[in-house]
Amino acid sequence: MNWYVKWWGGLLLFLVAPAVLAQPWEFRNPITVTTSVGEGIFHHLDSSGRRNIAVSENTVAVAWEDNRDNTPRIYLARKPIAVDSFNADMKVSGSGEAYEPALVALTGNRFALAWEEEGRIHVRLVTPDKAGPVITIGDEEATQASLARQGNDLLLVYSEREDRFGRIWFQRIVVDGLTLRAMPRCPVDAMAPKDDQLYPTLVSFDGRVIVAWEDRRPGHTIIMAAQNSDQAACAFTLPQRISEGHSGPRMPYGKGHGVARVALATYGSGHVLAVWADKRNFREGYDIYAAEYLPVSKSLFGPNMKVQDTFGGYAQQWHATTAGDSSGRLVVAWDDNRDGDANIMLSWWEDGDWSDDLTVPGAAGPGEQNHPSLFLDRDGNLHLAWVERETIGGPTRLRYLFGKAVK
Repeated sequence: MNWYVKWWGGLLLFLVAPAVLAQPWEFRNPITVTTSVGEGIFHHLDSSGRRNIAVSENTVAVAWEDNRDNTPRIYLARKPIAVDSFNADMKVSGSGEAYEPALVALTGNRFALAWEEEGRIHVRLVTPDKAGPVITIGDEEATQASLARQGNDLLLVYSEREDRFGRIWFQRIVVDGLTLRAMPRCPVDAMAPKDDQLYPTLVSFDGRVIVAWEDRRPGHTIIMAAQNSDQAACAFTLPQRISEGHSGPRMPYGKGHGVARVALATYGSGHVLAVWADKRNFREGYDIYAAEYLPVSKSLFGPNMKVQDTFGGYAQQWHATTAGDSSGRLVVAWDDNRDGDANIMLSWWEDGDWSDDLTVPGAAGPGEQNHPSLFLDRDGNLHLAWVERETIGGPTRLRYLFGKAVK
């Protein structure tokens, strides 16, 4: 048995080594984001669209929720990219229970955050030296906010309860100094929901806006998307399904297989990737699937692609996120149990295909590393934040890793 294990381990090393040698980033040692840790304290990086890390100019910021004072609240930590420690945390939310902060970078080392607090969406701007006033969006039972930037404006999507179902709403927010002003809103799907619409996210490029979300109208969860190409109007195209159905015989899971938590990224010139966790192969749990935006096609997104490599097919993947840059770099991250522990994995788009999966150095090993959030800055450097547990079910801490672009 020992010789077999050694032979198989050597074969795996031989197969994986070329991908490691060719990786586009040189990773530094991970650092801790916040010193607020300890028994009973739990941190969450769980925004809709997985937007918990961003970079503005020379500042990187991480937004999260934790319960250090026995109430879930929203916090922000920042640091200069060249410095190896984060500044003191800033509490962003108010006195109520707060969840799922979404973060977006503006110019001038500024950041905007949106979160749910006591059943409503709150938005706030943070500059290098102060925080602006909080504005409240939507009616009661609004949740799962996600932000994007378009010029000097913010773009916001969220799910709001309408009768029995969540419905996705879109709203432009004008930025004037520290002041935020919400413009009239509109539903992304003009038809009243027949079932829940949840966990929306969005991107903006070339004057267009694409929104994607989880939708349960067929009796199981699918990924849907719609596009708005008129900046002056708040109106979207008819939603189209992104996630494809199972092509084989009917499987024993009701009306269809499940999908979860779509994330979007722009890259290059006019390119967009959607990525999500997909359970179409139910025997192996969730896999990571993606689809590319097709700007000149009747279909909003193209055929589905499996992101993880062959070895990932024998494990379960969760919490997919993605990032791209203007030069065309594109990367997907997720957590994965193929090595016996929950580790952060990466795959990047290279020469028309997804690379072999890379276990991220410093974001792997005993315990759990999960819920990654990912950002590529203007130089192609990779910024990664995730939640770490030394023991399964134990208290958490937030970790950050910098990857210097090398190709």
